[in-house]
Amino acid sequence: MKNPLIKRIAVALLALTLVLPATVKAERPSAPRLLPYNTVLYMRIHSVPEFLDKFDETSFGSIKTDPAVQPIWDQFYNDLISAFPQIEEELGVSLEDLLDIPQGELSISLSVTDTGTPMFAMIADVGENTENVAKLIERAEFEQIENAGDLEEQVIGETEVTIFRQPGDDDDVVVFNKDESVVICSSEIMAEHLIAVWEGTATDADRVLADNRKFTDIMRSSVGTGGELPHMSWYADPYTLVNALTRDNFSAQAVIALLPTLGVDGFKAFGGSVIMAPEGFDSISHFHVALGSPRRGILNLITLGEGEMTPEPWIPADVVDYTTVYWDFEKTYAELTTLVDSILGEGYFENLVETNVNIPAAIDLKADIIEQLGGRVTLIGKVIPPARVNSYSRLIAIKLSEESELPDTADELFANYPFLSQEDHKGTPYYRIAGPQPRPNPAGAQQNTSAQDAPEDAQNSFRRPTPSLAFYNGYLLVTDAEEMLIDVIETGSGALENLASQEDYQIVAEELSKQSREDSPSMVSFTRP
Repeated sequence: MKNPLIKRIAVALLALTLVLPATVKAERPSAPRLLPYNTVLYMRIHSVPEFLDKFDETSFGSIKTDPAVQPIWDQFYNDLISAFPQIEEELGVSLEDLLDIPQGELSISLSVTDTGTPMFAMIADVGENTENVAKLIERAEFEQIENAGDLEEQVIGETEVTIFRQPGDDDDVVVFNKDESVVICSSEIMAEHLIAVWEGTATDADRVLADNRKFTDIMRSSVGTGGELPHMSWYADPYTLVNALTRDNFSAQAVIALLPTLGVDGFKAFGGSVIMAPEGFDSISHFHVALGSPRRGILNLITLGEGEMTPEPWIPADVVDYTTVYWDFEKTYAELTTLVDSILGEGYFENLVETNVNIPAAIDLKADIIEQLGGRVTLIGKVIPPARVNSYSRLIAIKLSEESELPDTADELFANYPFLSQEDHKGTPYYRIAGPQPRPNPAGAQQNTSAQDAPEDAQNSFRRPTPSLAFYNGYLLVTDAEEMLIDVIETGSGALENLASQEDYQIVAEELSKQSREDSPSMVSFTRP
């Protein structure tokens, strides 16, 4: 085949094969102890075979063994086997050999040099399958020469490397095998760094990712409570990446120069991990954000608090999901005022609010709304029977401050809104927003009965929302379904069981307490898929 893309396809196929099955750990430093300090994107599978085995134990991974799905999966695999001989002829390796290649750790990363040059690297353990990997590399070398590319053999340290060079293209590909591992990277600089660290000849200047405090802080918080190693971990440093990639772009650098003023540079990094099929759970995922200290600018707007995370006693037991978060709204408002005024001038934010909110709505946003809030917001979802396209309903509960006068002035507050009708359930008043009424026909006009003549099944396919709100137990409740509000009132009265008493929630809450260790979470989310 005389296709100039063959070389890249061959190398890409080599990379693709390294993300499929295997069982031995090569004797070499782990990826964090090899990759450069300035690694900005990173994904690592601790052991590919273990990852696949554990994935099969999860609810998603076990789908392919479902009686309804297995025939489709088997057909797909058989079609793949049937189509593979032609590919095998090109690569010189059978499908079974490809599936047997990965034997342990797999990492994919992007790093940047001090001058802002991005460098890709993939490191994979292949165990005793180096012969099959060699066949793939030989095939890639053949296609490289066939398509007028250059091949260069070098020795870096004690390691032989092959460099694929494309005339007129700066994107070289460097490949080498070492200690039952294969490495593919996009830079000689990256290859020199990896080999120097690998062989123990690195200098103090050759720092590695494991020396990066942002990385280690996130990874330290991403292990299991019993010391379980994550099956997959990931990390990203977007600020360093963007700053490096736009180094020669004056306009972009001008924007980046403003970011410290806004405090955006305080978002240092983020990352996390996935632990699959731990005892009693389908999976446990971690997500962590590293923030600079002291906070400034936009970061000051993140005013998370802490408090009791147990579901309120009136949360129904059959909710599909539950999320609660603590937030200091008054502090956020004050910090937003300071931030806007520091950029646009003293008093700008208050004038903006006065002109666009206070005067049109005849309220004082700060006094009538912000200062009335108590700092906790709870969001729940529930399916309203019977099953329809939009049966899923939401309710948001906003805790009010102890000094809030909103519940006492509700009648007066809503008197000017004729579309609100006051209702009552078990002595608890609430307000329902009246739904749309049929449009009256002009006198003498023929009535359009198409809607009334529509099939009953079509009319019943959608739930008509009944937006409602209430002041209940120190909260402002707002929902799109009156039935949901009534369920909340029934649960609060003790007529229905609540979420906090349910075993599945209690199990998750106990594990959450273990995972958070000494930290007090600001937000908790519970979902029944």
